Amino acid sequence: MYTLSVGLYEHFFAKHDYYIVIVGLDNAGKTTFLEQIKAKFIRDYGVLRPSKITSTVGLNVGKVEVGQVRLNFWDLGGQEDLRTLWNTYYSVASALIFVIDGTRRELFDTVSSCFYDVMKSEFIQQIPVLVAVNKSELDGAATASEIRTLLSDDEHRSDLAVLPVSALEGHNIDRCVRWLVRSLQQADQKLQL
Repeated sequence: MYTLSVGLYEHFFAKHDYYIVIVGLDNAGKTTFLEQIKAKFIRDYGVLRPSKITSTVGLNVGKVEVGQVRLNFWDLGGQEDLRTLWNTYYSVASALIFVIDGTRRELFDTVSSCFYDVMKSEFIQQIPVLVAVNKSELDGAATASEIRTLLSDDEHRSDLAVLPVSALEGHNIDRCVRWLVRSLQQADQKLQL
């Protein structure tokens, strides 16, 4: 009877943990994006002022709960010499967020090459990938459809979404998190079948 009670409790009340890696070129807005996620999903969270956010050397972490889901974020530094470390996180990742500065068109070739390198990982091929086109509120920023064309990847075998966001203003942050939760839960359901 005890085992049944514990099983029922865990089924209805236990949080399911997922691990999400956030990558992208340096100064794309990854840390600001993560700060907005924490601000929107953690009650009374004291968000960092954007002027206090500097380039990430190593990683920043965050944890939010959405219903029965706990999302654990790893925001990894985007400097060229740090990108070689990204793949050490892929094997334990449940999903990946690739943040792009939509206003820095001069870097789109580098972005495309970097995205292609990330997508070559056999681990990334199996998990949901969200491309967040940051600074979408600014004039001249690339649209989500432009970025989708730039990052064409016909071989990805899981969910892939490209969404416009404003990490500074918090625009579409909720939508990104809800997409992640839905995609992760659908992936779990497929595994159970």
